[in-house]
Amino acid sequence: MSTDSATAIDHAALRAMPLGEALDGAPMSRFHVRFWLLAGLGILLDGFDFFIIGVANPLVARDFAVGSALQGLISVAAIVGAMFGAALLGPLGDRIGRSRIFRLDLWMFVVFSVLCTLAWDAWSLAAFRFALGLAVGLDYPIAAGYLAEILPSKNRGRWLVGAFSLQAAGILLGAVVGVVVLNVRPEVDSWRIMLGFGVLPALLIIWLRRAVPESPRWLAQNGREEEAREIGRALAGVPVTVTGADRERQEGPPEGFRAFLQPQLFSRRWRPRTIFTAVPWFLMDIATYGVGIFTPTLLAAVPLVAAMSSAMNVLLAPASANEGCRADRRPTSPWSWSGSPCSTPS
Repeated sequence: MSTDSATAIDHAALRAMPLGEALDGAPMSRFHVRFWLLAGLGILLDGFDFFIIGVANPLVARDFAVGSALQGLISVAAIVGAMFGAALLGPLGDRIGRSRIFRLDLWMFVVFSVLCTLAWDAWSLAAFRFALGLAVGLDYPIAAGYLAEILPSKNRGRWLVGAFSLQAAGILLGAVVGVVVLNVRPEVDSWRIMLGFGVLPALLIIWLRRAVPESPRWLAQNGREEEAREIGRALAGVPVTVTGADRERQEGPPEGFRAFLQPQLFSRRWRPRTIFTAVPWFLMDIATYGVGIFTPTLLAAVPLVAAMSSAMNVLLAPASANEGCRADRRPTSPWSWSGSPCSTPS
């Protein structure tokens, strides 16, 4: 290599921005929007699946002649599976990469959705729903982590909230599918069509996600610096270089039972933030899944009611996200819960 060439390379390296700094300060581009949508579509699919079981459950109870206890077990099986999937399988994203998990979890969703349609009794259906929930729980933390790593810091909160608002769009889709199936084929075994419908959007998302690149931050931390620079440049629009700070890995993910408890979240440093975020999220899930899953068992008209509620979520979530990012998040959080009692069925 000539001296002039070496000097040119040195000057290019000096002009390059550190990877993390470049990603945080990048303008929002079509690549960001595309990858945001592909990650968010998995959250939409998760919302669909969590709701459609509520529409299907009265038919399942009649088809298999099960009591209320077993019917409730079928309803919550996927949610319990999601808890274990997020806690125990979520750390896989730190080991094998986010893009691989993006494909793995959806293939799991497809396989177990098909098995749900072939269930021969209530217990087999509950088992398949639990396994499907593992895939759903795996997608949630990976999608959030991937978006947090590639989105510019200025708009990160707004776009993350927007991605999770797609869950409401999935609930709306579930309500529509339930109503259409019941009108087209009002048979007791129509629940199999409802639970199997999710395979179609899942296969489409798998095909769309085939080109999703790996997180450049993960690549930098795992010795794949050339790929990290290439993807980082595409996202940031400027040459990037991998620095020591970019290579530095945080504490490895806990394994076994510690992965389920996540003790680092309750350390003195993180405990206030954990409580501030986890308690409202827990209360939100009670309202969301209480209305979305169990109300159809009690009220025949719930698909329309849930659809209206979900439509309002789809319309209001982006505005709420925008306001929450413009203002301090802490004072806006209590106000966001002021209407929660109104959502409780009377």
